[in-house]
Amino acid sequence: MSLMMSRVLGGLESGRVAADLSEALARIERTIGVNTHYSSFDLVGARRWLEEFGACASSSSSLPREISVDGNVILQGKSIPIRTYNPSAVDTLVFAHGGAWCIGSIDTVDVLCRWIALRTGIRVVSLGYSLAPEAPFPQAILECSEFISTVLRDAAKTGARVFVAGDSAGANIGAMSLLRLTSSERSQVTGFISLYGAYARKMNLSSHRLFGDGRFGLSSAQMEWFWEMYAPHSINADPAQLTPLEATLNDFPPTLCVATECDMLLDDTLAFYSRLAAANVEVSLSLWPNLSHGCLHLVDQVESVTRAATVIVTFIERSRQRPTISPAAAMIPPSQSGPGGSAGRRHLLARRPHAGTTDAIARSIMVGEFRPGSQLLNEDDASAAYGVSRSAYREAIRTLSAKGLIVALPKVGTRIAERASWQILDPDVLEWRLAHNPDANFIRDLFELRNTIEPSAAEMAAQRRDDDDISTLAGALAVIARSDPSSSEWLRGVVEFHRAVLTSSKNEAIASLWLSVEATIKWAVGLHARLPGLKLVRDPVADHARVFDKIASRDAAGAQSQMRRMIEAAYLDALANLERLQHEFA
Repeated sequence: MSLMMSRVLGGLESGRVAADLSEALARIERTIGVNTHYSSFDLVGARRWLEEFGACASSSSSLPREISVDGNVILQGKSIPIRTYNPSAVDTLVFAHGGAWCIGSIDTVDVLCRWIALRTGIRVVSLGYSLAPEAPFPQAILECSEFISTVLRDAAKTGARVFVAGDSAGANIGAMSLLRLTSSERSQVTGFISLYGAYARKMNLSSHRLFGDGRFGLSSAQMEWFWEMYAPHSINADPAQLTPLEATLNDFPPTLCVATECDMLLDDTLAFYSRLAAANVEVSLSLWPNLSHGCLHLVDQVESVTRAATVIVTFIERSRQRPTISPAAAMIPPSQSGPGGSAGRRHLLARRPHAGTTDAIARSIMVGEFRPGSQLLNEDDASAAYGVSRSAYREAIRTLSAKGLIVALPKVGTRIAERASWQILDPDVLEWRLAHNPDANFIRDLFELRNTIEPSAAEMAAQRRDDDDISTLAGALAVIARSDPSSSEWLRGVVEFHRAVLTSSKNEAIASLWLSVEATIKWAVGLHARLPGLKLVRDPVADHARVFDKIASRDAAGAQSQMRRMIEAAYLDALANLERLQHEFA
């Protein structure tokens, strides 16, 4: 499922490393020489070359040195080197370096870890885990997992946030280390950052075949060599022990997946992203056009890399704003989450222990089992009925009250609110209404809202967009053009395209309405995916291409008109799909 970033319409070349990154790599190669050790399978030489590469990148960096201290920790009975940046900070990010499990160290990722620490202000701890083949699988995972557990225990005492991150093979080690934790421990991890991870052991994905010749540094033969040194004869081993692509991911932490276009391992990240999305994990995907595997070694020195890397900072900062979950609350077993479950929750309720109860009550409201004005059970009876603690039930009631669905008054009790009080544009309320018995009038209301917001956003985008906006729109259009309308890739492309239009408007008020637009788009596309045989009113690929063309050519009136036509066609498709679905299940 290789994503070849076609940006021809935007005037950009696909599959080519950015000029500033290419120049920086050429400068380093002139200093330390071209890496030929991978092709000759020279492990000692490869280790030496990567250390020299890291040293060269570090010497060219202007990032301050005084924010870090070196030390050691005992893990699995061994003394393991660590480097801590911002040691007095409270929140922590544990970083596992890349290097195909066999090379690399805390020195080779020094610039990246230093940059993250400076940009976010959190404590970054880079872990120098034991390398293969001297310490083969699963030694590095065991060490990293033990270290994360220790950090989590310390963080639980202060309420600190804990992130885990890794690049390339380090992303694999980080992910597998999280899967070795208990479910309670995983629930305390604020987020995981996967940077161009190495996940596909069988090396059978499209990007492996397309880029396996080594044109972007790595080759299929090299990766097979490294995999075999890391986990000898693993091709026949239990794949769930080697890669998250084969593991159960239902309670995996919220994740940011980063992939670079010019990378043999591009599809590893796309596969990981797809597996997380299928497991209803809160996951974001960031695709970096014209950048190559390992580019983050040159963050803060190469503009194209630094600009792309800001998504890491954004992910950390936004994740730190979320409410924390106490270890005690996290230990409530899934069987006690109440009827209905919480699969698919992506907004304010994601990963909270009262989410199942909140969903169950909201569903009863949406389908009419609980009517406006009717009174809910008292706290003791309700918590028993839903199989949760009184505190979890109270949290569910507070959440629903904040969304306007219920009214809780002293000495009166808890009643279902009138529909006029519902926070109808709240993302969770929207999802509940769309998931449970939506009617044609409500669908009309939502598409009228879209037809008010998006044409204006397209008009502004045509006037205010920049080159980065065009690149994002073109990349999303490429996904739409190459995907089946019933696939998750299609949905991702459509969502990214419309999000990019609102963002390109450079209007904060309009952009703030995105979650309402997103919920409607996901419902409509998901409805069609359940009925793939239905003929669409118009060609949605052509419709998106026309909007893109008008924005790219700065035709404001044309962009507004084309967006309006596309939404009107999508509305007719949604009505037809809804009618057919209701008829089939009547």
